[in-house]
Amino acid sequence: MELHGGNIYKLKREAGIEVIDYSANINPFGLSDKLKKGIVDNLCVLEKYPDPEYINMKKIIADYNKVEIDNIIVGNGATEIMFLYAKSLKPKKVLIISPTFAEYERALKSTNCHTEYFQLREDEDFILNISRLKKTLDKNYDLLVICNPNNPTGKFIKKDILDDLAKFCMTKDTKILLDEAFIEFVEGNLKESILEYRNKNIFIIRALTKFFAIPGLRLGYGITFDKKLKEKIELSREPWSINAIAELATKILLEDDEYIEKSENWIRVEKEYMYKKLSNIEGIKTYKTETNFILVKLINGMKVQEFRNKMILLGVLVRNASNFNYLDDTYFRLAIKDRINNTKILGCIEDAIK
Repeated sequence: MELHGGNIYKLKREAGIEVIDYSANINPFGLSDKLKKGIVDNLCVLEKYPDPEYINMKKIIADYNKVEIDNIIVGNGATEIMFLYAKSLKPKKVLIISPTFAEYERALKSTNCHTEYFQLREDEDFILNISRLKKTLDKNYDLLVICNPNNPTGKFIKKDILDDLAKFCMTKDTKILLDEAFIEFVEGNLKESILEYRNKNIFIIRALTKFFAIPGLRLGYGITFDKKLKEKIELSREPWSINAIAELATKILLEDDEYIEKSENWIRVEKEYMYKKLSNIEGIKTYKTETNFILVKLINGMKVQEFRNKMILLGVLVRNASNFNYLDDTYFRLAIKDRINNTKILGCIEDAIK
């Protein structure tokens, strides 16, 4: 089983099958037209090494987030930022809120720390139970890892709740690693981020990958108000890990207001459409989402691998979610795409569960 989304290349290579990929959560609008033109018009940037300190790039990201340039760390995707953070912090005991993205565990185990998991329970609709979490944090953890909005459940923790949790964690000397890779898809966007509290105890990870549909470009960043931690990370970062095209893309994308507004309007409508339509299909249970993907459970006795295989034959690839902690072999995750493809997949799901 693939660790993340399905491998469309492997399917085509080994079985000759072309599919619509609903296993990867990427903005269906694809590349911004401004980015396409910008890359073509500026291919000469490939003739020079990027600035090893990425000063202009950091300035653009800082302005976008209304922070200072000294608060920004850039990386080759959010994954590099995760590994740099783990390497620099070197926590000994970590609590990861799960089910969630698998790379947190891999990054942290690379530093030989001990990882434990706090379960988001199905009978609580996968909503974080703060009081139960606070009791667990009494066991003295160095770090708490939170994905917000969470992958794969789609749930989002409001910033006032997170702020209260962050203050509690400070009394326990527990730092927080907060992954906001999907924050742009949430209603209210960056205004809903805990970033405005400027909490030194929280390290925020962001990515341009999902919202701006550039998974092949690899571009992520971290935000911190801990000067000493930032210095450690910068010292451990490999030089020129971000290529010149990615550096160029940062300015174009973060200033493309038309693309950003179009995407925000799309997800606001389409996630409600998908939740409503999926909820009306017999044989599955659908969990309400705040982002551009949706978690679904088979309740008709079918196992997810059988369902996934049937969907492939119908031309659609879904994410088998059974390898997430605490999810069994009845769960799958769907991306949310454009209305034409969303309508098609709804029909495929009805056919596959018969």
